[in-house]
Amino acid sequence: MTSQSETLSGSRAAEDSLERFAALHMATFRTKRAPIDLSYPNPRVHRDERALIALRDLVGRVRLDELQYTPFGGRTVTRRRIAAGLARRFGIPYAFRDVFLVPGATAALRLIFGALFSPGDEVLFAVPGWMDYPVYLSACGLRAVPVALGEDKHLDLRAIASSIGPRTAGLIISQPACPTGVVYRPAELAELAEILCHMASRHGRHLLLVSDEAHRDTVWGEEPLHSPAEFYPQTATVYSFGKAWSLQGQRTGYAALHPCLADHDDAVRTTERALRTTGFCAPTALMQLLVTELADLVPDTQTLRRDQEDFRSRLADLGYQPCRASATSFVYVRCPDELGDDREFVEQLAARGLLAMPSSVFHEPGYFRLALNEPADRFDEITQRLGAVLRTDA
Repeated sequence: MTSQSETLSGSRAAEDSLERFAALHMATFRTKRAPIDLSYPNPRVHRDERALIALRDLVGRVRLDELQYTPFGGRTVTRRRIAAGLARRFGIPYAFRDVFLVPGATAALRLIFGALFSPGDEVLFAVPGWMDYPVYLSACGLRAVPVALGEDKHLDLRAIASSIGPRTAGLIISQPACPTGVVYRPAELAELAEILCHMASRHGRHLLLVSDEAHRDTVWGEEPLHSPAEFYPQTATVYSFGKAWSLQGQRTGYAALHPCLADHDDAVRTTERALRTTGFCAPTALMQLLVTELADLVPDTQTLRRDQEDFRSRLADLGYQPCRASATSFVYVRCPDELGDDREFVEQLAARGLLAMPSSVFHEPGYFRLALNEPADRFDEITQRLGAVLRTDA
């Protein structure tokens, strides 16, 4: 059993890890001329301009009455479009009240944690995983329990099953996975659903699966993406339009509750109330109007696929070992053993004017993450810096 002090310690460790990197990030920009930043996913390359074009057009024709307050959960017409799109894509009959528009996927996570779990609950989360899961869980009075993925960064189903106890209330996974870019296969999602159902029966409580699908529309490989909600109805899904359309700073996303969720109506009402008590409300009126236009579109990922294949090939030629993946703009790479831990290695990269994210931020040692923020015509310069850190005489 995880104690409250252990939970707080884990939360502080997550905070300290990111704060340490943030200090390195700031220092590099202060001391290096024109550093290349592949740490935070802030792309400087256009992969699909339709959202930006639509936003520019919308700004030019929006009416004053369209920029007023919207209901908790967002504009009904926008929520209907999203629910209908989810129903078509995954064969699940979502209704508009199942969808809650919020200012980004981070707000959606915080909303779900606060609304659908109770203080003292234990919540498992797969690692490596997004940096602030334990921070948000701790803020809600919940006990964060990390569960390591397998060596191939797919789900370790035995580890998940053995980690579930009488106080376990849920599990968080990302699909596709952040930071690795792995897309979980239907067979492992189906087996996960069986495990969660079996453990729920054993312990006498439903286990909520939180499916973080912020990168759902960044699949660049051949492997199709399936939502865990297709296999397990006790699922709350989180999504970000920012990740899909490179509009991260506009903070627009949603939480969606499976229509067959246990005590569904109570869960919907509790989530609606949580929107008010947390103060999240909804994204800006302008972004909700844009989302209405984007709801039926899927971003083009052909240039992302080209860049991923090219960049990964360059890394392999240098001797690096990138994690095998098929989604996101990230490349998750094992640190060379002889060059220190992941923090030390990232510091060596920063000394050469290249910023990468250490895997300790994602609760796992020994790797670093690169975000493909730059266009392909800068790959030569990037790989030169990655190669330089491998040479002891550099």
